[in-house]
This record gives sequence, C-alpha cells and structure tokens, in this order.
Amino acid sequence: MYRFLITATILVLLGIVYIGHRLVQPEWPLPVRAALWIVLIAMVANLLWLPFKRWQRRSGAQLTGPMTRVLEASAYNLMGFLSLLLLFTALSEFFRIFLRAAPDHWVATVAMALPRGWHYDSILALTIIALAMFFFFWGRTAVALGPRYRFVKVVYPLAGTARRRPRFGSRWSRTRRDAATRHVRIAQVSDLHIGRAIKKHYVEKVAGMISAQNADIACFTGDIGDGDVTALVHDAAPLAGIRTKHGTYYIPGNHEYYWGISTWLTEFKKLGMHLLINRGEIVKTENAKLFVAGISDPTAARFAADLPQIPERADSDLAILLAHQPIFARSAEQKQYDLMLSGHTHGGQYIPWSWVVHLVYRFASGLYRFGRMLVYVNDGTGYWGAPLRVGTRLEITIIDIYIKGDSDASDFRQSEDN
Repeated sequence: MYRFLITATILVLLGIVYIGHRLVQPEWPLPVRAALWIVLIAMVANLLWLPFKRWQRRSGAQLTGPMTRVLEASAYNLMGFLSLLLLFTALSEFFRIFLRAAPDHWVATVAMALPRGWHYDSILALTIIALAMFFFFWGRTAVALGPRYRFVKVVYPLAGTARRRPRFGSRWSRTRRDAATRHVRIAQVSDLHIGRAIKKHYVEKVAGMISAQNADIACFTGDIGDGDVTALVHDAAPLAGIRTKHGTYYIPGNHEYYWGISTWLTEFKKLGMHLLINRGEIVKTENAKLFVAGISDPTAARFAADLPQIPERADSDLAILLAHQPIFARSAEQKQYDLMLSGHTHGGQYIPWSWVVHLVYRFASGLYRFGRMLVYVNDGTGYWGAPLRVGTRLEITIIDIYIKGDSDASDFRQSEDN
C-alpha cells in the first residue's frame, strides 16, 4: 500500500509540474505567477487526499465527518478538472511542433496577430485553461441533469453480414421489425454506484424511470452498490419500488466485492431482486420464453468467491446473459446465447478516457455484434470518481426486441438471412 501511495504522489507531482511549466508564463506579473503556482499546489494537496484515504481504509482506520466528505468530493472534482487540463496541455504540444516546423513568415504572421507584448505561449495557456473549464462544467451539467433513456431496437433472428456495429435503423430493418410477430422490452441499469455521491433521491429517479417504461424485465448488470451497505440501506431502498411485468434480475460487479459481496447480495434479495450468479431462470412473458442467466465478476477470485461460470443455455426463444465486464462474448456465443448485457466500462465517462476505453476493450460502449450474438455495453447509470460526463451519457437502456417467426428456439440459434 505504501508503494501505491508513493507512486500516486510521484505521478501527480510530475503532472502538476508539467502543467505549471506550460501554463504559468514568465512574462506574466510575479503576483499572477505566484498565485497560479499556489493554486496548483493546493490542487495537488487536495487530490492526494484520495490515495491517502484509501491507505487509511486499508490500514483499518476510518476517517469520517463533514470535512472528510468535503475533501473527498473536491478531490474527485479536481481529478476530472486536472485530467482535462493535462489533456489539453498535452494536445497543445502538437501546435507547438507545428509552429516550429512552419515557415518563418507564417510564424511572423501569427506573432503580428497577437496583442502587443503577448507571446503565443500566453495565448495558448489561456486557451487551455478556458477549454478545460468549459468541458469541466459541461461534464458537471450532464451529471446534474441525471440519467436519460437510450432506446435500442433489435430484430431476431439476426440477418445479413455479421458487421461489428449492427444497424437496425435502416428501411430494411424497419421492414423486418414491422413483420415481427412478438415483442419483448428489457430495461438495463449498470454501474449505478450507490455510495458516496449517488443517494436516495437519485435512486428514486432511476426506479421511477424504469417503472415508467413498462418493461417485461429489468436487468441490473453490476456495480449497483459501492460502499458499506449498512450505511446505504436507506439510499438503496427505492429499488424495491421498481415495477416490471416479470421481475428484476441482478448480477454483482467488482465494487460489490470490494465492499462485502455477501452483505450486498442479502440486501438486494430483500429488495426483491432475482440474484443470477452463475445460474439462470426461465422467464415466460406474454410474447416469448426467455432464458435469463448471469455470472459473477472475475474480481471474485480475490475474495475466494465463486468464479464466473456461464450456465448452459436452456430451451427458450431467446437466451440473455448478464455479465458485468464485457469480456465473455466468445464463451457466451459458443454457448449459443443471443444477447449479452454488460457495463463496467462507463464508456470511459469523460475525455480522454472515453477515447482510451475503446483501445482497452473490444466492446466498450453501445451495441455490437459478435457472430450470431449481440452485445450491449451500458455506459453507466451513475458514475465513479470524477462527477463528469463528456462524450458519454448517464443512461438507462431500454432494449426493444422484435422476434420474427414461431417460438422454436432453434430458429434463433441457427437461422440467419443472407
């Protein structure tokens, strides 16, 4: 743990020194430069509260109280703001390289366009600060507005070429959808993170939005709880009020394991959820026979809990696998599942991570096709860490499934139009 604390401190300090070197310009008045450095140092001190608090919790000491909550909240906000500041500072290096490589008369033209006494480095520094502040407040506003619906329409059996990003909005797809004889609606919630920042009011809003869609089932794909369950029972209580036609189904994510998987599972069971950990259930709706299965999270290995094991598909019109991390597509497709619902990635949550996440995960955000199976990755109904959303959304996914043909399960496993 000491190694983590030291590494985090060194990385934060290096980042702040780099940002300060680029943003604090020597031609600015001494009081302005001194004030900027003081602000940067204060930001560092506040940001380092996060690894310090983690070290305290690991060592058995718990810091509580209003000041602790204020320091933690401001540190997470600074995490987001400084990430944006570092991003735009790094991107500014490309502009500097361009100026060095540009013909002298181009550079002279740029210099003449600047106000008297100003260097382009000063203009660049102010631009970086302005961009970071703009995107920070944009991200904060997106979080303050809360979750939105994302409607996804799919048609089974799947048809056409197995492209990575399937399209169900074309005229041809609409024709197939209109010809479908049965319809199933699923509401998906993932990464709600009830805990430090996500409280009862937010959870009530999520529960109300799910109930308003009159879904056949609701699927919670992990990281719903993110804290000591004994302190969050009141905040999680509104989940008991979710109304669907055939129930609410839940699997754990990595964060439930961090905070005590058994206590969270007990609480979710009290709230009326069906726990699907390496098991599945048959759900008979008015229009289809579904097999809804779930698996544990790979984090279980660190806590001597049940490792993920995908259940064998049962006879059904449609087989749906709930897997918190979107890394089980190949195994699920081999077991002839039709749809896998996941979360975990948050879609990267905000730039630049919303770009980086696509390099880390094959299935990072939204709808994909893998062989004869669809994969949907929810961007997260809540958030973790910095309370920002830039380039992603807080979402409750409403998946409308249109089924063509009769209820013979083999039709969904084997048929595919060319």
